[in-house]
Amino acid sequence: MVSSLQRITGAAAGAMMLSVSSCSLGVKVREDWGSLRRQPIPLGEASLTWAEMQRGGTPAPEAMDRYNEAVRSSLVQVADNWTKGGAQVSLLETTEGGANLRIQSANVPDLAGADEIVPADFVKIRRGLRAESVVTGVGTPLIVRKSRSESDPMIPETGLWVPVTAVLNLDRPTEPLLEFLDPTVRGTIAYGGREYPLSANYTAAFARDFHDRQFQFESLGALLRFEEFADRMGIYRVTPYHPHKELVVFIHGINSSPSTWDEMMNRLYGDKAIRERYEFWTFGYPTGAPIPYMAAEFREAIGKMLAFREARGARDQDITIVGHSMGGLIGKTMTFSSGDAEWNRLFKVPLPQLEIAESERETLRRMLYFEPIPEVKRVVFCASPHKGTEIVDHPGAKLVVDLIQVPKQLVLLSTELIARSADTLTPEGIEFTRDRLTSLEQLSANAWTTSVFLNKPLNPGVSYHSIIGNSRLPRVPLEKTGDGVVPYTSAHIEGVASDLVVRPSGHSVHHTDAAVEEIRRILNLP
Repeated sequence: MVSSLQRITGAAAGAMMLSVSSCSLGVKVREDWGSLRRQPIPLGEASLTWAEMQRGGTPAPEAMDRYNEAVRSSLVQVADNWTKGGAQVSLLETTEGGANLRIQSANVPDLAGADEIVPADFVKIRRGLRAESVVTGVGTPLIVRKSRSESDPMIPETGLWVPVTAVLNLDRPTEPLLEFLDPTVRGTIAYGGREYPLSANYTAAFARDFHDRQFQFESLGALLRFEEFADRMGIYRVTPYHPHKELVVFIHGINSSPSTWDEMMNRLYGDKAIRERYEFWTFGYPTGAPIPYMAAEFREAIGKMLAFREARGARDQDITIVGHSMGGLIGKTMTFSSGDAEWNRLFKVPLPQLEIAESERETLRRMLYFEPIPEVKRVVFCASPHKGTEIVDHPGAKLVVDLIQVPKQLVLLSTELIARSADTLTPEGIEFTRDRLTSLEQLSANAWTTSVFLNKPLNPGVSYHSIIGNSRLPRVPLEKTGDGVVPYTSAHIEGVASDLVVRPSGHSVHHTDAAVEEIRRILNLP
């Protein structure tokens, strides 16, 4: 169970010029096991500190440091024993002689199936994360890797790293008990009628996790080559599962990936109230496909997430969606309905009368017939172009559009509709069924998707919030400003619960300190 880690072309220029990207600096880490020196553990000294805590006392900082080092050394010795082989994996060398270590992991469900455990202070973050979410207290912070499995498919193929705290129970010093605790459920531990903070290093877990999963999507590649990245599309959790927690799902925009949220999630998790209340998830997808198609995929992914959690005991599953740029628009579609009114703007006959295969009929049904997801209680828009953006008409954008691959499923559907049912299409329907219609084109202010499909009244049962970037000086009227990609008049909509304009900021407003603090405020609302 315990082991160490072994382990632009012209079109591109056009895409970068679009700045619909929310690229972030990749996270890079290494692990330093050089401090693994096998020395006898001063268990007797650590036992005195343990006894002091059992009385509810206040150990001296130096004594607590030595106790925590004993915890860490116990884990390191077990890892060393494991790599050397032999039957006595849990035999510890202490200053008082040999001790048989017992292990209790029932308090951390994610330890089931774990294949790596690493002391958090062995993780050295070389770049990518500016903040550090660390708590100093009792025990040694660890990070644990859990692999994707049939029983836990909501983990990416790269695995999931989660924070864990190890505490050494020394009630029986000759048979110490190494207890693993989840600090994201409760950040304290009670001894002698007193609460002590648990040591934890959330940034180390995030960094190791982000380092692995950042290659799930290449921002430009996933924009241009849908089929290559289609099997990586999905919703995956980033933090440990707990049945009582609410959910935050982060969704990126065009020419971007889930990695754009790395610093945001890392900093938010530094807030004790947030990490004890919420689970973090991300939805990753190839961003060139039409918006109704990706909205259908997101809707289905949320259904799988809810079913996964319900099967494991979750009941009230309130969801907050935080979306950047087009991600905010996709999130908004989870809160309204679509049906005959939308269908009749596109087609002259009912869905059952179209002369197409049943699989193609189901594709249309998923895109155009749906209801709000009742669990979605809140949506946060970050630089979302509710009324479109003129930049999609730029020559550089048009060059990129010509290179974007749309899903083969939609190409076949379009071909069938035009060949066999062209007379059933309205003018808007012809636009909707074009075989080359991409997400970029649909962000035009005049496109049917923007002007009709996404232009719905806000759901009164959902709380909406806007964070808007602004690259102009304060003396310029808001109506004449924007973030360099989305004009203020498109990012701003009436009816939201809060509307924050961040100056100065470009389109990647979600990377600003002000946006982090605003989302922290929103998540801490009742």
